[in-house]
Amino acid sequence: MKGNFVVRLLMALLVLAVFGAYSYFRAAYTPYSFELEDAQRAAQAPLAIAAAPAPESAAPAVQPAAVPETQEAPATPEPTPVPTVDPDSPAGRAAALGLPAPPDIDVTSWEYTLVNGDHSIGQYAPEQLGYLNQTAEADDIQTSYNPNRCPVDYRIAQALLDFALGCREAGLPVYLSSGYRSYSDQAANFRRICDNNGISDGKIGGYYVTMPAGCSEHQLALCCDITDKYYATKRDDKVASPTIDWLQEHCAEYGFIHRFPDGKQDITGVMNESWHFRYVGVEAATYIMENHLVLEEFLALYGVE
Repeated sequence: MKGNFVVRLLMALLVLAVFGAYSYFRAAYTPYSFELEDAQRAAQAPLAIAAAPAPESAAPAVQPAAVPETQEAPATPEPTPVPTVDPDSPAGRAAALGLPAPPDIDVTSWEYTLVNGDHSIGQYAPEQLGYLNQTAEADDIQTSYNPNRCPVDYRIAQALLDFALGCREAGLPVYLSSGYRSYSDQAANFRRICDNNGISDGKIGGYYVTMPAGCSEHQLALCCDITDKYYATKRDDKVASPTIDWLQEHCAEYGFIHRFPDGKQDITGVMNESWHFRYVGVEAATYIMENHLVLEEFLALYGVE
């Protein structure tokens, strides 16, 4: 019996020891409730960190571009005003006729002197004459009277000689048939032509075929009748030649104009004279010929009436 008691006692102590050990280890390794809550928070921490704002040291988030304020459209610049042309100036008168601005000249200069049936120069005589070989076979200019040469105002002698030489260089004959005529010579010429044609005022069909003394450009000595050869009497159909064609085409290059063209009789008052060339200088001659004007129309641009 005693032996069984001891065995049971030992067994009881063993059971008690095992229970005690079990209780100890359970208490040591079983977390408290607050520790469980901390553990749960720790498990959820990565999610909280991902949702949290970035720290100040992190790069700033890209902000949406600011919408610029509405800017006013730039004002349209005012157009540069076109200078107003004085209608009473040469350019203004030319513009009114659809012509380009005429050259800037001194219209009172000698080469622009107007002489016609309405503008007499009285008994005017040039100060100095130059005498040219009529066929331009000699290129000298004489200043002493020579009845076998063509006299003109000395100031145009070189230009006329160059004109005639240019014609010869083109392979065409040229003849300086009539230049300066004095007042008395023009008076005699006027009477002769009027007598031959049975007229008294120098006009046929309302236009001059000869000018009264004082009204002729020949007396002014700034012109010359030029043909291919000598003609006792000139008519357009009679003197027509390649020489006349060349002279009319190239006259402006030497400062001359075809003075009495066909179609301008109502302005010049003179019948068509294809052979009559007048000096006005290269600048004016170029403008006149390019714009198909006559001297009266050209000078009217400058207020000369």
